[in-house]
Order: sequence, then C-alpha cells, then structure tokens
Amino acid sequence: MTQPDSDAPTGPQSTAPPQKPRRRLKADAGQLVDKRLGGKNGLQARYLRNESQGRADVAALRKAASRAPGDLPEVWSLSAVPVASGAGDTPTREEIAVHTAMTLYAVHQQSRTEGMFQPGVGLGQAARDLIGPHDQENPSARARFNALVTSTTVNELRHHLRSFISQLRARSIPLDHAMLADDLVDFQRPGSAKDVRLRWSRQYGWIPAAD
Repeated sequence: MTQPDSDAPTGPQSTAPPQKPRRRLKADAGQLVDKRLGGKNGLQARYLRNESQGRADVAALRKAASRAPGDLPEVWSLSAVPVASGAGDTPTREEIAVHTAMTLYAVHQQSRTEGMFQPGVGLGQAARDLIGPHDQENPSARARFNALVTSTTVNELRHHLRSFISQLRARSIPLDHAMLADDLVDFQRPGSAKDVRLRWSRQYGWIPAAD
C-alpha cells in the first residue's frame, strides 16, 4: 500500500536554532532607558570616555540603587519618567522600572572598562552565560537566578536583581538594561509575571547559530 501524500517526507528537517527573541521596547520605559544609556552621547559612552559628568552620573545612580524613585534629586534627570497629572503619591510601574534599570546599570558598570549595556542581551541570556552549561553549572549563580525568577513582588525582584547584577559585573557579562526596564513594567501588571518568566525562559534557551 502506498503512503498518502500527506505522510510523505517533504525534505530535510530544519536544524536551525530557535529564533532569537526580538527586541521590542516600550516608549515609556525601555525606549527611554535605551536613549539615556545608548548612543555616542549616552551615559555609557560618556562614562567610557572618562568624562567627569559621566562618571559622576554613574556614581550618583549607584548611590540611588537602594533608594526609592525620586529620593535623590541628583538622579532625577536620569531616572525621571513622564507621569500623568492624575498620578497618585506612589511611584508608577514605569517610574519603578526605569529607576531600577538605570541604577542597576550603574552597579553593573562600576569600574568596568567595557560597556555593560549591550542591546539585545536579555536577562535570560545573561543568566545562561553566567550559570554555564548544564553539566558545569555555577551553583551560586543558579541559586541566585532561581530566587530572582520566583520573586512574587517587585521589591523582592529588585532585591535579587541587585545581587545578580553584581555577579554579572564580576564576570563582565553584559545586559540590555532597556529590555530589563520593560520586563519590570510587565512584571508589575496583574497576572503578567508568568509572561515575563516565559520571556526569560526563552532567552535562556536560545542558542546562537555559531554555537
């Protein structure tokens, strides 16, 4: 009996790696962080050129990393977000996200001579680079990342991000802090934390073609 046409092989199966997650930035968080950090006149370039104001801005942001949005006026120009006139007295999701992303960049960049802001490197990919292959995992990095991923509040997530970013810095592993800002906005939306975890999972599992 002949096989039906629908069962016949259609050619060799693709062996291409999974498609890299696309970089889509939100205007009120990710695009804002990207504009402030990136480009030839962004904070990273000014810091790496050893400009006095660039170094002062990174130092001020690093000081603000453990503070709430709006606490330190010296970083307002770097972490402020447009807010609707009817906003309440607590920080908005976007204010928390941008403040966290910008201050964590400063923690990440401290004393590094290469740029730690690298567009397109999501948190999941950076985690995979830090943790290492499955049979050679760094147990400390794995434990910290697991604690980060299972955070249930944004304050808990910010706490774990601070120590995780310090590990990335120690290994000179870069990150897209603009993408992180968007992750933080989405994490705070009711019912959306699971979507952020799935995004990180896909970034973690993505394998570049060269590998």
